[in-house]
Amino acid sequence: MAALLLAGCAPTPPPAAPVPSGTTTVVDGTDLAFLHTMTAHQERTLAIVRAAPQRVREPRLRTLVAAIDATETDEVAQARRWISAAGPDTGHHRHTHPDPGDTADPVALLRGTPDAGYDAALVAVLVPQQRQAAALARAHLSVAVAPAVRDLARRIDESRTAQIRLIATLPVTPPTR
Repeated sequence: MAALLLAGCAPTPPPAAPVPSGTTTVVDGTDLAFLHTMTAHQERTLAIVRAAPQRVREPRLRTLVAAIDATETDEVAQARRWISAAGPDTGHHRHTHPDPGDTADPVALLRGTPDAGYDAALVAVLVPQQRQAAALARAHLSVAVAPAVRDLARRIDESRTAQIRLIATLPVTPPTR
């Protein structure tokens, strides 16, 4: 779905090479810390896009929200499999994710936004969230150990950057502060 959304709106990153059946990705150290951090970040993104998708008025933003939900759900599931395969969690990789904006709870903000301003409020919350995801992924590229984790970081950087470019083309004006 994300490829359909971005085809013609933004460059579509090449698909990831499939991991051969029976192959496992071994992660530890920096890769494991990245996976924990990115999973926490993506869980917040999922809460944002799931706050009230039926309230989104702009059709391309509605499609993007659905694509973000599908993509990040898959990425979180993959990361959790790699984390689980790494062994018991000792707790030293746990990460709570700070809000990228100036509000303590973007989901509460969205739920309290009137329908007429929902698209603008969503954009105001989603753009910094996706910008931060791209930055986290880009920072991990130079230190990633496992090729599959490096590929995940590359795909996250490319897709979140493309999402931000797409959002900039939408007829939705973020609220001024």
